[in-house]
Amino acid sequence: MAAMLEPIIALAEDDLRRWRACVRRFWLQRHAAPEATYPETEPGVDRIVRGPAATALRASYPGLVTVPTPRTDDEWQQAIDLTERLLVDVRAQSEEGWGVAGACFASDEGVRVRVDLVTRGLQGFKVFRVRHATAGSEADVDAVALWLYVMARNTLRVQSAGLLLIDTSFVYPGLGCYAGLYREMDLAPVLGTRPVGEWIVAMRQCERGAMPALPLGAPCGGPGASGRCEHLAQCGLPPAEPALADARTSLDIVGRELAAELRAEGYADLRGVPLHRLTAARHRRAARAVKHGQPVLDPGAAAALRTLPGPRRWLRFETIGFAVPPWPGTQPYQGLPFQWSCDLETAEGSPRHSGFLAGADGDPRRAFAASLVDAMDEEGPILAYNAGFERNRIRELALRFGDLGPALLALLPRVVDLFALLRDHYYHPAMAGSWSLRSVFQAVAPEVRAHEFEAPYRGRLVHSPLQAYAASLERELPPEEAERLREALRAHGRRHCEALRRLTAVLEAA
Repeated sequence: MAAMLEPIIALAEDDLRRWRACVRRFWLQRHAAPEATYPETEPGVDRIVRGPAATALRASYPGLVTVPTPRTDDEWQQAIDLTERLLVDVRAQSEEGWGVAGACFASDEGVRVRVDLVTRGLQGFKVFRVRHATAGSEADVDAVALWLYVMARNTLRVQSAGLLLIDTSFVYPGLGCYAGLYREMDLAPVLGTRPVGEWIVAMRQCERGAMPALPLGAPCGGPGASGRCEHLAQCGLPPAEPALADARTSLDIVGRELAAELRAEGYADLRGVPLHRLTAARHRRAARAVKHGQPVLDPGAAAALRTLPGPRRWLRFETIGFAVPPWPGTQPYQGLPFQWSCDLETAEGSPRHSGFLAGADGDPRRAFAASLVDAMDEEGPILAYNAGFERNRIRELALRFGDLGPALLALLPRVVDLFALLRDHYYHPAMAGSWSLRSVFQAVAPEVRAHEFEAPYRGRLVHSPLQAYAASLERELPPEEAERLREALRAHGRRHCEALRRLTAVLEAA
C-alpha cells in the first residue's frame, strides 16, 4: 500500500512576508499549527484609525464587487470560483467603475492570494494594492509581485500593477464623495526585481528542512516593538547580552554630535565627563543629575512661575488624523482635535476638572472650540507641555470658525509652555535624555500613570487614545463598549492634567 502523502499547506502573502524578514520566523510559523491559517484583514489595512475606507473605495469604483474573505479550504474554493466568474463576465466589466475587491487566486504550487483590487484596463486587468498611507513599502512590492505571479499561472493578462495611495491634497466635500482620494503609483519599474518563482521553491525547501539558523540582522523586535515576532519564545535564541550602555548615563543625552566628540576623547558615559567640558547649561545640569543620581532643579523655574497671576489652568489636547477624512472640509491625516482636558486651580485648593470629548455625531471641531472658549474664561495662565501643539490647534480653529476666532486667539498669549521651563531649569536621570511627555511623566509622576493607556475593545486592549477614539466611532460597536472606551479617554485626560500639576509643583520646589 502506498504511503499517504501529507497535504500541502497553502502558502500565502503572510508567509512570504515572514520568510523575507526571517527564514526562522517563517519556519516556526509553518510548523506551529497542523492547518493553514489565513489573514483576517480586509482589502487595505487595519480598520482602526482609517475612517470609512470601504465607502471611499466604492466612490472611486461604484461597480465594485467584494469577494468574501475565505477562512477554510472550502471557502477558498468558493472564493476562487466566484472570482473566476466575475473575471469572465465581460458585460459587467464594460460598466463604469467595475472592480473586484478581494479577488482570490491559487497556483499549482499551492500558493493562494487575495488581491486587494482588480479592475479592467484597455489591454488587460489592472491590479492594485490599497494602502491607506502616503507611500508604499518593500513588503507592498513583494505582495504585488506574488499576486502577479499567481495570476500569470492562471493565464490572466495583467496590463498594469501598482498601489493606490492616499492623496493628501484631497479635501472631502461630504455626502460620500471620495472620488480623488486615491492616487495611483505604478510598480512596473521594480516588480521585475522580485524572483517570486525562486522564492516559492526556497520557501518549500525551507519548511521541509530543519529549523534554519537565525539570519544576521533578523528584525526580532522586543517588548512593545512594532512588528515584534510572535515566535520569540520558541526561537531558542541565546540570552540577550547586557546592554553596553545605560541610557540614563549615556553620552547621547547631550546630543549625538557632542557625544561622538566625547567618545573620541575616551569618555564612556556622562558620569566621567568633567563639567567644564560641557558648555551648554542644560548639558551641565543633566551631567550633575546623572553623576549624583537625583534630579537637578534650578531656581529660575519657580521664579518664572511666580510671575504668572492666577487662577491657573492645566490643559491637554488630543487629536487624530484619519487616512480617509470622515467629515466635510477635512483632509487625509489632518490633525483633528477630539478631546480637551483641563484642571482649574481653585481657592479651596482642590482642582476642578472639566473637559470635552467628541461624540459620534459629526465633525466635533466647532463644539470643541466653543466649549474650550467657555471653560477658559478671560484670565489666568494656561499651562501645557510642548504648548506649540495646543497653540497651533487653537489657531486652526480660529481660522475655521470666524465668529469664535477673536476669543480663541485671545487664549494664545495666556498659554505657558512647561516644556520650555523644564528644559531650561530641570533634569531627572530617569528621563534618559528624552524630553517626550511620556518620559517626563514617567520620571516626575510615575504613580499617576499618565504615561500609560489601555482600554478594552472587542475582547482585547488598545494602548493608544487615538485608537480608542476611532474605535468608539464604529457604528456596529455596542453602546456599552463604546462608553467604556470613552470613559477610558476621560480618565486618561484626568491623569494627564494631574501629571501636569505634579510637574508644575516640581518646578516650583526650588
